[in-house]
Amino acid sequence: MIRKKSLYTNLIIIACILCNLTQIPILYDNRLLGIASTGIWIILALFMTIQEKTINLVYFVLPIFFDLYCITFYALKSGYISSDLFRPINLSTFILLIGIWAGAYLDEYDLKKISGAFIISAFLVSLYLYFDVFRGVDWAGSGVYLFSAKNSAGQIFLTAVILLVLFYLKKHRVISVMICIFFVVLIVMMKSRTTLLTMAIVLFYILLFVVEKPSYKVIGFSMILTTIIVILTNETLYDFWINKILFNNRETTDISGILSNRDIHYDYFKRYFGDFWLIGTGGTYLESLPLAALMSYGIIGGIPVLVYSIFPLYIGLKNVRFPEFRTFCTVIISLGLMMWINGIFEEQSPFGPGVKCYFLWLVTGLLIGYKKNSGRRR
Repeated sequence: MIRKKSLYTNLIIIACILCNLTQIPILYDNRLLGIASTGIWIILALFMTIQEKTINLVYFVLPIFFDLYCITFYALKSGYISSDLFRPINLSTFILLIGIWAGAYLDEYDLKKISGAFIISAFLVSLYLYFDVFRGVDWAGSGVYLFSAKNSAGQIFLTAVILLVLFYLKKHRVISVMICIFFVVLIVMMKSRTTLLTMAIVLFYILLFVVEKPSYKVIGFSMILTTIIVILTNETLYDFWINKILFNNRETTDISGILSNRDIHYDYFKRYFGDFWLIGTGGTYLESLPLAALMSYGIIGGIPVLVYSIFPLYIGLKNVRFPEFRTFCTVIISLGLMMWINGIFEEQSPFGPGVKCYFLWLVTGLLIGYKKNSGRRR
């Protein structure tokens, strides 16, 4: 039991580090790193397949239905399995399965170790981006985004901030605060507006439901309210935060510019969804998960995708009232809120693209396995 616990923890740590390092631009096309990253997850799956031999299918009804749906209609009219959501959904399900199997051997202490590896590797990515992309550049005055993968990187950095706050802030306050500030500053420099929005929402969640002392809640909300008032009333700060960061130096009358042309996607959905409402187009790129899922797979295939997208939130909210699961659940709810809200503005979140969402599905699986192993039946 102890040997498996150590083996699974170490393999997951290595997998997380490699996954995060693939987000360094110079390593995007590094085949060796990609093979190593994928290989670790496959090795984990093979080890646990031999050990476990069984799968609780109740957690996989929706993705199995989705796969059968896509395969069936691919045979009839092509598309579907080549759509943008097919691969991310299956990869997320694969990570969920690994998490469930591993969770039977791991506990909160192991989750903290895994989180530490995630934070360190995310910090290495942030250091590279700062020195290679943003240092010495007028990033605030630029009218273009200096780093195109800002939302993916932003979600990884915000995930690291959440893990720092939940696992390391109490015992390592100074270093945790310094690293959190660096992550947040880089998110601002990237002008990842969606990440800034989700960061505010997650902060409200933590203040309302995680922070226990009423005095801390009052201080937190007072600081937020004061900051908003100062920004809105100070001309210099307003110009920086609103005009340069949120609007990226664009005219506020240009709706397409403000929304990064997402209004075109909404108009497209409104115009054509009626023609494909039942079974979908087989794959249509739209910058919003709800719109993309419904347009690509219709209500028959799209609604299961949307229900599955909130599965981690469901698991977290269902179990958060139990003290022994609360840390797991707080991580899951925080990440679930962040990535699902991001999905309102992006096609694949909370399933992808790339590796930015894997930690949500991993921790969700770990909680399910950990809960089963604890002997609780709820």
